[in-house]
Amino acid sequence: IRSRLFCFFSRPTEELAGKTLGIFGYGAIGKRVAAIAKAFEMRVIVTTRTPQIDASVEFVDFDTLLRESDYLSVNCPLNESTKEKFNSDAFSKMKKGAYFINTARGGVIVESALADALNSGKLAGAAIDVLTYEPMRADCPLLNAKNITITPHVAWAPLQTRLRLLSIVISNVKAFIDGTP
Repeated sequence: IRSRLFCFFSRPTEELAGKTLGIFGYGAIGKRVAAIAKAFEMRVIVTTRTPQIDASVEFVDFDTLLRESDYLSVNCPLNESTKEKFNSDAFSKMKKGAYFINTARGGVIVESALADALNSGKLAGAAIDVLTYEPMRADCPLLNAKNITITPHVAWAPLQTRLRLLSIVISNVKAFIDGTP
């Protein structure tokens, strides 16, 4: 269909400048996400288990992260302290109309709780590329949730990426053999 306006007005849009991006997990990926958010003039708040000094972001506790984030990006490993961290209680503390992004691991969220937060309108939307069970099961609560985008977790898929990762492994093995891990 051709548009006479050549514009996208069929869905609501928002400017990112001035919005708050919350980042849960501030390792290499979380830091890159923060840098991108800063380029869009977003305020960046961070919750991480490893104390750090970084004047470009504001470190906050988990409840503050939930309460103040317009967008919340999860970039942490899955372990005992993060398993099902994003549950009904966590989603209830988020701003009404916030967006949730999970590119970490599926097990950090309770999928039924995310589906409830989306379907009730508590959250405006979610974007995830990981699920608790992959491939997605027919009974996944997110399958028919409102305002969710689910994509495959394929950052590793390009040949160049896999070659780069292999070179890192080779370097690490050489360093170990040389006694300088």
